[in-house]
Amino acid sequence: MKTRLLVIYISIASLLLVIFFSFLFKLAIDEKDKTLLKNNYIELKKGTENMYLIKSSFVEKYVFDNSFWTELLQATAAKDTAWLNDDFFSSLPNYGVDYMWVINKQGELIYSKYSGTSTTIAFLPIDFVAFKKSISKQPFNIFHEKIDGFITQIFTAPIQPSSDEKRITPHAGYIILGRRYDKSYTDEFSKLSMGVQFEIEEHQNIFIDSINFKNNTVKAVQPLYDFSGKKIATLKSTKSNKLITTYNTYLKNYTLIYLSLLILLLLGYYSFIRKKILLPVKILAEALYNKSSAHLKPLKNKKDEFADIALMLDNSFEKNKMLEEEIQLRLVTEKALKESAVMLKKATVDKIRAEQDKLAKSAFLSTMSHEIRTPINGIIGIANLLKSENLNSSQQELINTLAFSSNHLLSILTDILDFSKIEVGNLTFDNIQFNLKEICKSVQSLYDPIAKEKGIRLIIHTDDELDHYLNGDSVRLCQILNNLVGNAIKFTDKGEVVLNYNIKPTQKDEVIVHFSIKDTGIGIEQNKLESIFESFSQADRTIASNYGGTGLGLTITKKLIELQGGEITVNSTKNVGSTFSFSLPFKVINSGVYKKDKQYLQQQKNDLKQIRILVAEDNKINAMIIEKFLNKWNVTVHIVVNGMEVLEKLEQYEYDIIMMDLHMPVMDGKTATKIIRSDPNKKYYNIPIIALTADATSDTQKIILDSGFNEYVTKPFSPENLYSVLKQYNRVNN
Repeated sequence: MKTRLLVIYISIASLLLVIFFSFLFKLAIDEKDKTLLKNNYIELKKGTENMYLIKSSFVEKYVFDNSFWTELLQATAAKDTAWLNDDFFSSLPNYGVDYMWVINKQGELIYSKYSGTSTTIAFLPIDFVAFKKSISKQPFNIFHEKIDGFITQIFTAPIQPSSDEKRITPHAGYIILGRRYDKSYTDEFSKLSMGVQFEIEEHQNIFIDSINFKNNTVKAVQPLYDFSGKKIATLKSTKSNKLITTYNTYLKNYTLIYLSLLILLLLGYYSFIRKKILLPVKILAEALYNKSSAHLKPLKNKKDEFADIALMLDNSFEKNKMLEEEIQLRLVTEKALKESAVMLKKATVDKIRAEQDKLAKSAFLSTMSHEIRTPINGIIGIANLLKSENLNSSQQELINTLAFSSNHLLSILTDILDFSKIEVGNLTFDNIQFNLKEICKSVQSLYDPIAKEKGIRLIIHTDDELDHYLNGDSVRLCQILNNLVGNAIKFTDKGEVVLNYNIKPTQKDEVIVHFSIKDTGIGIEQNKLESIFESFSQADRTIASNYGGTGLGLTITKKLIELQGGEITVNSTKNVGSTFSFSLPFKVINSGVYKKDKQYLQQQKNDLKQIRILVAEDNKINAMIIEKFLNKWNVTVHIVVNGMEVLEKLEQYEYDIIMMDLHMPVMDGKTATKIIRSDPNKKYYNIPIIALTADATSDTQKIILDSGFNEYVTKPFSPENLYSVLKQYNRVNN
């Protein structure tokens, strides 16, 4: 922060502190004023009540005493108005009484009188029956009524003889006195209470006690009630404390003068500091900032401390110039070294993270593959077992559908694993025998119910004259066809979906199969045809919400086709339909070599006769499926559930092959295999060991072979694949 600003801030802070303490002083004065006003209010409240009570007590006592006057009783009974006027009413004005009424016990008005100049007097506006009832309960009453336009205080008492001390003699009538609350009466209140202003306010206005701190006034009210107990008016008293008002005005003027003088003093202080300190400091700062002696000239001519500082700075600038050149050279060298170190560190960290990510992904895929493939193995295994039974055509169709649906579920899992494998470049392809026509018909049997449910036709065109037995990866082909046919049905609401293929020979033992899947669905806009093959991408944002899907299928399909040496194209018209076409090369099987699964297995079942196989599998369903297949092939089989039992069985019996699951309790398959291979002197050291694994990742397959296994069979396994592996390692027949 600059010194000039600092001085300004200090001055402002000083002024604010003075204002703040002045404000606190004002608050203290205000609190004191409030306390004084509250005390004034308490005094006013008590004074108003006392004034009301004192003024009322004289008349009340007069009524109380004279109501037991025997002469008044006699005059009332005799209706002697002259006596009432001359001897009784003449003394009432001394008590401030304006009205007088005398009523006999029958309710007749015997006498009425008003002390003013009016010749008429209104009768008391109350219900005599209610009045008589009230007098019987409470002989002496005080209430207020509006008479002749004025609020009037009423005093009532029954007329009884003075000789009746117990007051049990029936009264002859009632005496009623009234005192008008007019201006002269309230002025009398104000004179008796110094500095207090009294007023009568009628009931239509609401008045309450209050303290006005702004005007330094207090107000107290005394409610006035009528005969029925209803509030009809208020005796209001107001007092103003002029001393507080005068004092506050003086304090306000004094504070303004004080603050004005303080501001002038601070301005003079700032002007002095600026000239003597701030400007020299500013010159020194500019010289230091610009590293130039030219700014120091105004200070060198002075004879003070700032001149000495200016000379020292002038000398230091020359030395610093030489040091800066040397430092700059060192900084360039240091920067180059740091950049090299950062680049080396970043490259090392990136490499470590990439390796860690790859290991984590590999572990996750391995676990997921094992956990999901294990139950799928049970479903597919049972379906394959049922295929070999004597079933009618309807049952055979159901079993084929079950097997194909299971394989489709497996293909979904394969999609996920394949996507990861494609990313890291570890995808491999099988080369097995398959029937192209049967694969297409299986696709039709899987999706035909879905098409019929939507009201569209699923048509498969095959050529019965062509040889459909090929060598290649049938699982990947099925995966591709499922993705394309499934998409076509999903995006078609009317019309048809047609799967067609034709075979074109290229060499003696190789053909190119051209596939096309045509639909009459929603179609794709031309500018979005390329983007549909991108990962997690779809042609329209609304597709995911209307049709579902993640946009991963076409990406995998394109990669699978290209990695096998093929290519895929798409032609589409919006709201007309789409055609996906792709070509794949396959090896040709000589006619008659390929046979159906059941016939092939039945013909070759005796090839494994007389061999003994030890199977280690902790999953009961998988163990049951393997055992049934081995029994069909006339194999002698023993089942155990962990690697420890494998070692125990090898000490008791001789086996030709060991089939061992990788993940088992107590001891897993890899540990047991390492123990078997660890001692060359053991009789079972060279026994063939085949791994059973639900983990289909390439990393796991490499680990299996490096752990001492001869071969592996992936779950869910096909009977043909399992049979082929067992036949290869059959030491009895080989």
